[in-house]
Amino acid sequence: MSSPDLIHQYKTTCNKLKKIQRVLIKRFGPSVSDVSEEFGSLANSFNEAFQPEYAAKCYIGQSKCDKLIGNDMGEVDALLRAARSFRIANEKQTRIGATNVTQDYHEGAFRCYTLALSRLPDKSVIGAAIIRELKEVNPNVELTSDFNSPCHRIWDLEQSAEESIAARDYVAAFEKLSEIYDNLTERKCEMLYQDVVKRIEVSRLLLLCLLQLPPSVRYDHKFIERYSTIGDGGHRDTSHSQPQLPEDLVFLLQSLVVSCQAKDVESLVSVRDELCLRSDLTTFQHALLKEVVAKYCK
Repeated sequence: MSSPDLIHQYKTTCNKLKKIQRVLIKRFGPSVSDVSEEFGSLANSFNEAFQPEYAAKCYIGQSKCDKLIGNDMGEVDALLRAARSFRIANEKQTRIGATNVTQDYHEGAFRCYTLALSRLPDKSVIGAAIIRELKEVNPNVELTSDFNSPCHRIWDLEQSAEESIAARDYVAAFEKLSEIYDNLTERKCEMLYQDVVKRIEVSRLLLLCLLQLPPSVRYDHKFIERYSTIGDGGHRDTSHSQPQLPEDLVFLLQSLVVSCQAKDVESLVSVRDELCLRSDLTTFQHALLKEVVAKYCK
């Protein structure tokens, strides 16, 4: 179906919704569920036609139908789809370099997110997830959720740590990542988050290298000591409180720490080259590694 035909069908479906909303002819008008399905089908067609802005409008129409029949979660789901479609439309407009770029789609996404939030209780995992997406649209929005769990806390703290690193506040970043580790160990749920604990271990170590070794009293001495001697397995024990990193990675991290402590630039560059080949380091960690080498190669 061509774009003009889709738009005509969209307008026709909107008129059906208006008829439903008019109490006097509601009895003889189309059923709400039928109109909701039409909006959903149209949204799919507009997505296939690469017209996310119209898909967003269809999802809004669908949300209104769900509101009429008292389907709260259906309304929230439709509003979220609308918000995400508006964001895609905004990205599309920016990507093609449109000269008449406006904030309409950006604001449309914001309105849909906030309306979806208003339909949910404060202590809701969905609400917490919506706030995350909303802050991607507007980082300055002052909204928080009462919902709390280790995974949500981890996400928030890691995002905050990345912001601190971008501002070159490595102390704050280290403390936020350490808070994740402390939260998990206090809850005794490290085994449930092994990948997180391992990731935090490597990131904290790289941050300490950036903070110029040896560490001062404000840093974690026992943590860095596990990597201050090469070839002893990082002083690791078999307890669940310490992440079991691959032995070859431990060896390279020990070499990194010792090279930094000795200010041995040649060894540091050599270790950097080997670490750069590892796929188990994140993009974020590779960036930190480059910062470490730049710090000591000045």
